[in-house]
Amino acid sequence: MKWAIEIQKTGLDTRNLSDLLRGLGFNLVEGIEYPALASPDIDASLTPADAFEKAKAVREAFKGPAQIDVNFVLGSVIDYSTNPPRRHAYLEAESCVQINTSSSGAVIISPPYGLSPTEIEQWHAEREEQQYQAKLERQRSKLEPAYSSERAAKVLELLSVNKPNAEILYKIYELAEGHPNNRTLFHQQFGITQDQFNRFRDAVHNPSVTGDWARHAYHGNPRTSNPMTKGEVDAFVRDISAKWLRSLRQPPLCSGA
Repeated sequence: MKWAIEIQKTGLDTRNLSDLLRGLGFNLVEGIEYPALASPDIDASLTPADAFEKAKAVREAFKGPAQIDVNFVLGSVIDYSTNPPRRHAYLEAESCVQINTSSSGAVIISPPYGLSPTEIEQWHAEREEQQYQAKLERQRSKLEPAYSSERAAKVLELLSVNKPNAEILYKIYELAEGHPNNRTLFHQQFGITQDQFNRFRDAVHNPSVTGDWARHAYHGNPRTSNPMTKGEVDAFVRDISAKWLRSLRQPPLCSGA
């Protein structure tokens, strides 16, 4: 290991942070003063500034639209090619990303009746692990696409908008599709029929169908006899974007330290 970048502050516990970094191809290692992230890609950097730039992309994935860890703060770059290792500090003005979030209620599940104290303890341990793995998967489903794709990061940002209009929903679709020239393959990949797409277009484009909510100002005859409702458009776009975000995820690039 030649370079490592310290994580000066995080709101995540060590296991959660390590698991999430591993999914991006990084390892959590012991730094000089703080835990640090490292990877073969960072080791290929020629200067500490280059290494820090790569770590900034990780920080943006954690703090940006995915909103995994808003407290994520990078520290110094450690140069392990010297003895003793040297630290290179970089000062930056931090940006702020405002995301609208919604809370959900918790469901409390009790262990089955009649278990022994040992079995109850084991049940709680297994339940806790299941909950952690579910949480980790929810985090990864946003973090990994946000890190690998600027389009995905923008999709996540737009998906967080409260009460999105047709302009925003269609932009989410366009970001996932990439380009109209890719439409046929995109529809085949994600199971979108021509009738579905026409019903979608009727709703998002045509004010004859959805009034001022629509993207366009001019009225015209709908392409279909049953255009989507606003609620159906929202559900359609969220389903497609979720499938597209999943398609961007890759197997972990490296194992634990």
